Amino acid sequence: MERVKLLGMTGMLTVLIWATADSLVSETVTLGVSFGVEPAAPGSSMLVTVDPAAELFEVQVYGPRKTVQDVQAQGTRLVRLRIPEYATGSVDHPIGKRMLKQCLAEQWKEFGKLTIVSVEPASLALTVDHMETHEVDLALLGLTLNYDDEPLLSRPRVGVRMRESAFRRLAPSGQLEPLDIGADAERQLKDRAAGQSTTVSVALDAAAFGPDAEISPATIDVTATISAERSTEDIPTVPILLAVSFANLGKPLTAVPRDGIVPVTRTIKVTGPTVEVQRLLRGETRAKGLIHLKEDDLEVWDSFRPMMPEYHLPPGIELAEEPKPIECKLIDGTSTEKRN
Repeated sequence: MERVKLLGMTGMLTVLIWATADSLVSETVTLGVSFGVEPAAPGSSMLVTVDPAAELFEVQVYGPRKTVQDVQAQGTRLVRLRIPEYATGSVDHPIGKRMLKQCLAEQWKEFGKLTIVSVEPASLALTVDHMETHEVDLALLGLTLNYDDEPLLSRPRVGVRMRESAFRRLAPSGQLEPLDIGADAERQLKDRAAGQSTTVSVALDAAAFGPDAEISPATIDVTATISAERSTEDIPTVPILLAVSFANLGKPLTAVPRDGIVPVTRTIKVTGPTVEVQRLLRGETRAKGLIHLKEDDLEVWDSFRPMMPEYHLPPGIELAEEPKPIECKLIDGTSTEKRN
């Protein structure tokens, strides 16, 4: 019995000695580490990305065998790294052993028992940018539709939150080029009724200002009146009439042009909505010219002189070009003389 007890105690003592000895054995192993980065300052406008070409870091750690073996078995570690403020551009951020151990221990407490022997490479390649807000003017360029008046924007400019690197590229002079929304506006306006004021809401596309860009406000109102379809035509045989004062209404006056053809007519060129111009051509509406005679005109007879009629046209119709004066002479309407 005593022998059995002695053997049992010997075995337990052997295990205890082995375990104690094993815990005192240290090892050095190499671990794979990659990094995820973020700004250290709260509310920072800095954007930080790891260079895609950055290799996996090799980190040598030293410590108790069991701890080392445990962390090695868990494979590559993704370490959260807080970065101080850097200027926009490429940066090599140093990876110090003390800093790395602190980051590892914050995420995995077993690293508190280990020593960082070496880190390769010694720095992390980063690309740093910052978000900035700038103003950009809005423009309606390359318009193809006809408008009664120039389209109106609800505001002349908007704010753009964009990367500093994109601003440097797009605005080397320090001022962004106007944002053209003409095509976007006309995609909506082209289907609206002509001749009526209409307002459309145009979504502003921030893609032109680079990745992560945002525009505020995100939409803009455009108010415009699309002109009705217009045409220009010659209107023949427009009558030219005499207009006298009330006191001279009883005088039998006739105007005779140099060609002697009466009644006097002229061909005029007009422009306006196609529908109205066609009605005038078909005779559904009328145009006329009036020669307003003054008292002095009534004292000069049988003498040719230039007279400029005042043309009266249907609503919406305008003269396309200024007509020439007509050379006429006044004759007594009761006379048989009709020609020069």
